[in-house]
Amino acid sequence: MLNLMHDHLWEILNVIGIVVALAVVYLLVATPIYSADVLVRVDPPEQNALGIAIQNQETLPPPAPAPSAEMAVMRSRSVLEPVIERYRFDVSVKPRTIPLLGDLAEKLATPGQPAAPWLGLKSFAWGGERLQIANLDVPQDLEEEKLNMVVLDGGQYELRGPSNELLLRGAVGKPANSNGVSMLVAQLVARPGTSFEVIRWNSLDAVKRFGDVIKVTDKVKDSGLIEMQYSDSNRAKAVEVTNALAQQYLATAVASRQSNDSQTLAFINGELPRLLADLRRKEEALRNFRASSNSMQPTSEAQAYLQGGIDFDRQIATLQLQRTQMMEKFTPDSRWVQNIDIQLAQLNKAKAAFDGRFSAMPSSERNSVDLARDAKVAETIYLGMVQKAEQLSVRRASTTGGAHIVDAAIRPLHPTKPSRPIVLGGAVALGLISGMFLVFMRRHVMTGVTDPLFVERRLSVPVIGEILFSQQQVQLARDADGAARKALPGNRWATSPVWRDSLEDHPFDSNAGATALDGVGTKVLAARFPNDPSVEALREVRTALARDLAHAPNNIVMFTGPTPSAGKSFVAANLAVLHAEIGSKVLLIDADMRRGHLASYFGMSNRGGLSEVLSGRIPVRNALRHVGVHGMSFLACGERPNNPAALLMKQTFRDLLDRLSKQFDLVIIDTPPILAVTDASIIASEAGATMLVLRSGMQSEDEIADTVKKLERTEGRIAGAVFNAIPLRRSNRNYEYTTNYASDTGHLGMAS
Repeated sequence: MLNLMHDHLWEILNVIGIVVALAVVYLLVATPIYSADVLVRVDPPEQNALGIAIQNQETLPPPAPAPSAEMAVMRSRSVLEPVIERYRFDVSVKPRTIPLLGDLAEKLATPGQPAAPWLGLKSFAWGGERLQIANLDVPQDLEEEKLNMVVLDGGQYELRGPSNELLLRGAVGKPANSNGVSMLVAQLVARPGTSFEVIRWNSLDAVKRFGDVIKVTDKVKDSGLIEMQYSDSNRAKAVEVTNALAQQYLATAVASRQSNDSQTLAFINGELPRLLADLRRKEEALRNFRASSNSMQPTSEAQAYLQGGIDFDRQIATLQLQRTQMMEKFTPDSRWVQNIDIQLAQLNKAKAAFDGRFSAMPSSERNSVDLARDAKVAETIYLGMVQKAEQLSVRRASTTGGAHIVDAAIRPLHPTKPSRPIVLGGAVALGLISGMFLVFMRRHVMTGVTDPLFVERRLSVPVIGEILFSQQQVQLARDADGAARKALPGNRWATSPVWRDSLEDHPFDSNAGATALDGVGTKVLAARFPNDPSVEALREVRTALARDLAHAPNNIVMFTGPTPSAGKSFVAANLAVLHAEIGSKVLLIDADMRRGHLASYFGMSNRGGLSEVLSGRIPVRNALRHVGVHGMSFLACGERPNNPAALLMKQTFRDLLDRLSKQFDLVIIDTPPILAVTDASIIASEAGATMLVLRSGMQSEDEIADTVKKLERTEGRIAGAVFNAIPLRRSNRNYEYTTNYASDTGHLGMAS
């Protein structure tokens, strides 16, 4: 994988460059988003509003959890809805623009000054437009529907429904009502004909959409510091809305706490008349008893009884009052009310025991003490409730809501989105991943097999040669084609199909010329550039082939490929020259009687070749040609027969191969693609060895596998595979070494 990425480094860099360029365009076009935040501190909850039973705090409910509960309050409808209504976040307005082009025009326009239409498209907005809707109410069936508002002349407008039906017409600054729709446009700056998309959101959906934009976080965990954050394209509006949210939260908290104080104060004010009447009744009873009994001062024993009874009665009265308040919020079965009942029972039992200690006291003195105690207790409770009512009134007027603003939102200078470092860094990462993915997909999915090891591992066919793509061969073919074009009479080359690339099997029309093209140089790379790295790789193939032929039943080698353009003719012609180079008597046969073009490698015509020999029109000795390479002969494919496979099936072809096999040291046969026609399958059974020529990235895995299976079914003996036209990659270091070594050798030879 690393080699693959290394080989396609420039492609990956190009993809990265494209993605980064798109990111730069996005940064230029995207609307900047500014963020404002406010820091709120939630104060600890206060004690019981009644200020009673301080010694028995377990009798009261626990304080509300903070700050997590306050964070939920900040996102509640009671806080968000007033802000939504104030800034009309329940109405979304979007000018009708052309994607990307409209964003670019908006960037170039001056706010408040509508730009001239581009390309004559007057119904679109091109920047500088302003539309502020102060109020919009629609029927329920039009909520969250896309309404189209079109600007008219003279500050007028019309609003159309989803089906382009007219809903109402109106003017800026004047309320408009029609078809159940009421609308008030506060500001409208746009060219006549400009369209806006208007949506009136449902209240719940508006709260949800706005709540998704608001961020409420615990600044420091469990510290009571809460941060509220809001983002908007208008930096001034971002600050204003953020502060409005904080103020609305405090107002809601104040109203909530004032509501609790108001309920407690109402309870106390409701009890005060009853307590005052009870006090006056008990004071009157005490005065009457003392007047009738002529007893004014209690004894010391009676004084002790009076003081103890006052304490018990005051505690019992306080708990009863608290129980009455609890019953407004809790049921009798709640643990808070039951706790108070338990304390009342304990106090009543203790008071009964206390009263039993003074049972021997004279009845008159005892009655006097009881009346005095009742009056004292009633007075204490009444005065305490009056004092608490005054305290609640003052606190309600000065309620802070249990929170205060630590840091108010201020106007930001730089936008938070888009962040240039993040966008550019992400673009580089995305480009790198995309480039690697593209290279991987093209290598393993979109193109054929490029790894020679696949053939060896999956198909058990040895790869005996890996031939680098040769630029020398490409130039050689161009030069030879140019010479051939000049040599043809009447410049018929311009109208005939030409063999354009030595590594691709394009047909050569034998009817283009009947005579040999004298003077046109050979296209065989091994004869013209023997030090080319591709030729050196072919010499390795020659060595491996020579070893394999020692075990073959005959000296006939067939070259074929799965599909056209694999370069089998290139490999066959060069191997024939290389075998002749070492003194072997070699015969090269072009057995592709359908689209053969080996004759063009040597500047010859196809006529007078194999098809004429098999049909008996000429003897084989007249068909064999010399190509200017010592020890090498050539048999062209001949004219195109109607049924080449029928000629190959005849005994004449087998006899011809036997005769030529005895006459030459090596017979090389170039055949058509085996998956295209059956010709190669017929020849494979007669050849002692078959060389499979594959072009890098040309054939798929299935095509190569089908080729091997087809050769095995025809009982062809596969000597190995040659990987042809391998692109020069950074990972192919051995080819670089071969090139440098061959270049150095050439310089040394010239110096000597």
